[in-house]
Amino acid sequence: FDVLGERVVQQGGNVHLSAGVRQIVVEEGTATGLEVELPGGEPETQNYDAVIATTPSYVFTRLAPPLPQEYMDKLVNVRYLSAVLVILVLDRPLSSKYWMSIAEPDVPFVAVIEHTNMIDKALYGGRHIVYLSNYPNPASEMYQKSGEALMEEFIPHLRKINPDFDPSWILEYHHHKVDGAQPIIGVNYSESIPSHRTPIKNLYLANTTQIYPEDRGTNYSVRMGRRVAEMLVADSGHPNTDC
Repeated sequence: FDVLGERVVQQGGNVHLSAGVRQIVVEEGTATGLEVELPGGEPETQNYDAVIATTPSYVFTRLAPPLPQEYMDKLVNVRYLSAVLVILVLDRPLSSKYWMSIAEPDVPFVAVIEHTNMIDKALYGGRHIVYLSNYPNPASEMYQKSGEALMEEFIPHLRKINPDFDPSWILEYHHHKVDGAQPIIGVNYSESIPSHRTPIKNLYLANTTQIYPEDRGTNYSVRMGRRVAEMLVADSGHPNTDC
């Protein structure tokens, strides 16, 4: 993502990290900018020709002005799972497998992804990187647990993958969690997908609720980004460039 940011700047764009977006500014039914608060600064309005929101739908409803009920229903009716992730840094491999999907109900994670079984461990100083993930309800006990508590729960189950595993292999670990990680795909989901073009002119939405029928993934996010960028350019009346 650092390289992507550098490329944006090279093309004449600006990248504002850790900036708070307070609301989308709309004038006479057209998106004209954002009310933002940059680090260390006061709230200000920045003007733009168009706005693409990539937030979860429930965040978008808080940033956007009132929307027509039919479109709003598609935003508020979607339910999300959160993500809990523990990254292990090991001094040796956990297994020889890159990706293991876990369907055992008594195991507290659903995926074991040994990153360095695909990417050379030399890039990580010879260390082995393992991701343990789950997608709980944000109100669940698991989501509220600390990294230390999760480690205590996870470690015994790692021995089911490798009976020789010992906690002394762990050089360090990192605990992350995030809301809105995965929309729940229900029956007739395709009928409730919001369009990228919102009812507000020059305001576009591109998020994980719109990837269906594909599964979420960086490749599909890139494809969606290209499509929405092309859509924006077409709507602006400018000749299409290489998006």
